[in-house]
Amino acid sequence: MKIHRNYNLKHLNTLSVDCCCDQYVEINSLADLEALPTDIKITEMLVLGSGSNLLLTQDINRFVVHIKPRRHITIVDNLVVAWAGTEWNDLVNWTVDRNLGGIENLAGIPGLVGAAPFQNIGAYGTEIKDVLVWVEVYNWHTGLYHRLSNEECMFTYRHSVFKYHDQPWIISRIGLDLRPNSPLNLSYGNLQEKFSNDFKPSYRQVADEVLKIRNSKLPDPNRLPNAGSFFKNPIINAQIVKRIQRRFKDIPIFDTNKANEFKTSAAWLLEQCGFKGHREGDAGFYDKHALILVNHGDATGADLLRMSKMAKRAVKNKFSIELEEEVRIL
Repeated sequence: MKIHRNYNLKHLNTLSVDCCCDQYVEINSLADLEALPTDIKITEMLVLGSGSNLLLTQDINRFVVHIKPRRHITIVDNLVVAWAGTEWNDLVNWTVDRNLGGIENLAGIPGLVGAAPFQNIGAYGTEIKDVLVWVEVYNWHTGLYHRLSNEECMFTYRHSVFKYHDQPWIISRIGLDLRPNSPLNLSYGNLQEKFSNDFKPSYRQVADEVLKIRNSKLPDPNRLPNAGSFFKNPIINAQIVKRIQRRFKDIPIFDTNKANEFKTSAAWLLEQCGFKGHREGDAGFYDKHALILVNHGDATGADLLRMSKMAKRAVKNKFSIELEEEVRIL
């Protein structure tokens, strides 16, 4: 295993922030995982995939383990099993091409399979927790593998046990329950409009439509560096909903199917505060979607962090709602 020193990470984060790490290794297989040093502390390790949900604000004083993209998908015991380094959208395409339903609404989400349970990725009414059976992790301290069940992953909205834990784990594989008779989820507005009640689309048709919707709203990070949705959609109670609706009758409100709990749109809140298209230097928000923080050229991590904090303060002052970052900030 070759360890690189003072390695530049600009090409390994989709916000294209120019920074370096102390040590860097590439992982292409389970054998590479098993060759990792066993004495690295949890706080000294950073597991990196495509860097599509990450804001690096400074040089990283850590041992960076980069899971290299490599597709490996199979079916074991009627479950779709995928290697952590598989591109997420490759997995979606593989499943819908075989008429296996359950993740077609998650088409086009950037990143690798290993990051999906970490973030409990979701879009258009579907989350990975809805179909995930187990997550396999490698413990680099003990050299052993362990499987966590769906329940043990402690999934909530954009959250899982992997975000806040004190275990030396690296996600190696996941197992998904995807079936030819999985029910379609067409509750999202654009999907409802596209597919009428008397027409049942295939999983491939739904995935293609989701991809079309995403491409119309979100910039390609290869052309305009970004990390997708920068903030989570806030969860608010009925009292806050009533208070805001007195002044802003058009605020989007979504039922979460939980008592006294509603979700609103972070993009809408940011747009009301004037951040859609707002730019200072090379740091700014996308002119077609206020939720997307973008790097127009040579913005530093500190520049982007400053812009995000400015947006959070504005939303807090105007609506008394605290935005929470969806991306990981280091």
